[in-house]
Formats: sequence, structure tokens, C-alpha cells
Amino acid sequence: MEYISSRTNPLIVRMAKLSDKKYRDEEKLFVAEGIKLFEEIVNCGITPEYAFATEKNAHLLGKLSERTKCYTVSESVYEKISCEKAPQGVFCAIKYLDNFHKSDTIYSGPLSSSVFCLSSLRDPGNLGTVMRTARAFGIGTLILSSDCTDLYSPKTVRASMGALFAVRALRTPDLAATLRDLQSKGYSTYAAALDSSAVTLSSLAVTPKTCFVVGNEGHGLSDEIISSCGNTVYIPMADGCESLNASVAASLLMWELFKSEN
Repeated sequence: MEYISSRTNPLIVRMAKLSDKKYRDEEKLFVAEGIKLFEEIVNCGITPEYAFATEKNAHLLGKLSERTKCYTVSESVYEKISCEKAPQGVFCAIKYLDNFHKSDTIYSGPLSSSVFCLSSLRDPGNLGTVMRTARAFGIGTLILSSDCTDLYSPKTVRASMGALFAVRALRTPDLAATLRDLQSKGYSTYAAALDSSAVTLSSLAVTPKTCFVVGNEGHGLSDEIISSCGNTVYIPMADGCESLNASVAASLLMWELFKSEN
């Protein structure tokens, strides 16, 4: 296994740039870092393009496919490529998961699977948490508006705790059109918003063909998306509380979908 000790090594310079979305998109590579994510990569059968480990963790790289280019690096080199405040010493660069993550206006997933939509979610930690919850509650497909935060941001990848490797996601340039497409396929779409016609979550007869839409952390859902859904639902809260964190609201709604199927 090749040992790299120079911070100016061309491959190391390339890997260090992957913290920037511009370079991730150019290379079609994203970073998964840390021992927990490494184990998820192994368990999900993902084959990274490149893997790097400090000498202490070099033994882990033997778990990867022979097709992965593996390197042992000095602590100084690892610090250059790492996106973490407390690096754990194992770093993988993975090709974009085009078989799981697509861009389209039309929903082409299984008609029997549950679908959940996100509109203008901007915080990568929230998106990663939503993906983690989607995996736990068996959501078939996440649909994201085009202005949602990057699926492959290091913060999203970290917060997903490996769910990124298992959850199907569709990024749509026109969420309103996608919602209408879902309706034509028999889904009932509900905007998570409080208005005069909103029903409480506890009173809603949730089925596997119920599709919820959660909006932006600060501004919620746009009028266009609410109108496209045609229905609204709200989560009752104690007096004096106005809203929930977007990922928490998504978790409660996903739990109801999970209960409807189990």
C-alpha cells in the first residue's frame, strides 16, 4: 500500500478540494469520513474510488474491494484532506450514487412505496438527519426540491450516519409538477403547514399512499407548494410553541407512515 507523506501530493490536493461543492460536482466524488461511516460503506457494499487512513487505521482498508485505490498517509497529510474537527483517521472518496440519487420531474419509483418530500431545506445537518430517519422508517423515496442543500455536503453525509448509501432520493427541478404527478398516481399529498383548512396529524387516516411535504427551516412552505398539495396537516403542540425543527417534524410524519405499513 502506497504511503503518502507530502501535503502537496497531487492526489492529496484533489481530495482536499472535495470539501467544496464546485469540486465535488466536477469530480463527481464526495467524502465519507470516520469509522462509523467506513463500516457503513463496507456493510452496504459501496466501492470507494479512493481510501486513505493514518497508520493507526491502515488495517481497516483491507475490508474494501480490491478495486479501491488505498493509501496510508501521515497525520499531517490526513489533516489536510479531513473535513472533521476531530478526525478519526479514515477517509473515503466515493463516486456520486447515480443509481440511488437522480434528478427528474417525474416520480418513477415503485407505486407501493412511501414517498416523502422536502422543499427548500437548507441545513445539511437537517437533511442528513431526515435521511437517517427515512432509512429507519422505511421511506421508499425522498423527493427534494432543487434548492435543497447538497446531498453530498460532508455535513449531510455525516448526519445521515450511512443512510445516504441506502435511501433513494430524487431531486426535482419542479416540485409542484412532481406533486401533481404523484397525485395522478394515487398519492394523497399533504403540506405540513398551519392554515384554516389544516387537519391535525392525529386525525388523519395515514396510508402508505400518503405523501407529506416539509418546508424550509425558517419560512416553511411556499404558497405554490401548499396549493399544489391541495391538503394541509399540522402537528399539535403545547401553547406558546410556534414550530418544530424541520427534521423533527419530518420524523414525526415519517413515523406515522411507518405505522401505516406495519
